[in-house]
Amino acid sequence: MNKKSLFATALVFSFVCLTFVGCVEEEAGVEVEPVEEQKEIVIKEQLSYFPPVNSKFTFRATSSGDKAATISLWEKPGERNEIHQYRGVRDEVKGKTREGEISDSLPRACALWRTTTPSDPDFHANFCYALGDSAMFYYLEEQSSGELKYYTDCLKALSFPLAIGDIWTEETFFYTYVPETGVPLAPKYKSRDLTSDSITVEVSVDGKETVSTPAGSFECYKVTTVFTSNTGRFITKATTTTTMERWWSPELNYFVKEHDTIFMGAMMDSEGVIDKVLIDYHLSG
Repeated sequence: MNKKSLFATALVFSFVCLTFVGCVEEEAGVEVEPVEEQKEIVIKEQLSYFPPVNSKFTFRATSSGDKAATISLWEKPGERNEIHQYRGVRDEVKGKTREGEISDSLPRACALWRTTTPSDPDFHANFCYALGDSAMFYYLEEQSSGELKYYTDCLKALSFPLAIGDIWTEETFFYTYVPETGVPLAPKYKSRDLTSDSITVEVSVDGKETVSTPAGSFECYKVTTVFTSNTGRFITKATTTTTMERWWSPELNYFVKEHDTIFMGAMMDSEGVIDKVLIDYHLSG
């Protein structure tokens, strides 16, 4: 988006517990799989909730409202096509700021998604979602231009298998690039042109719906995610609330529709809306 995230704490605690249990069972003469092998098994099981590697999903995306609001998630208001490609799991991904890798961040196994636009084939954005505990976590976005869009300690985005009525809330710090300000605002990692402030995410699995798109009709889970972020200091202080509604298809293992509303409360309030709908897809293999 110096507190430790709940996920990081749980991960360390789980590691300690597994190590202790492993020692006890080894003393008792019971063969125990190493922690790394257990981790690999968990990740392999989790991959059943993702499409085949190199699968592509094409969306028609439109954005309206104030530029100051919409650029926080997307770009200035307008319309374009987006191609989302699942690139598989990338191991040992570490946290980054605009100045480089964070040496003390934990390496993560991440599901890598790449977004491109047909109008600009030389540009892409990589979204790394950390994996673990049968869940996918918001983690890192970086662009082919070299710009870091954001880095966050892990925030749970989806928990598999999806179950109607699931609700969770998490809070952490995040680090996000603020273009065209030239103001260094990051106290934690001293990263120029970055803000470091708090973010809260609240997620709920609201129910099942049949969603019609230009690419077909799909039975989906509706997942609502509300981000509340506090950024800046003094005259730059702002509270941004983003409500993201996504319809996730178990058939495609990806969402087929998205509706985002953004409200930025600052010296001058701004609002925006982003809509995405699936118009074509190809499941590799």
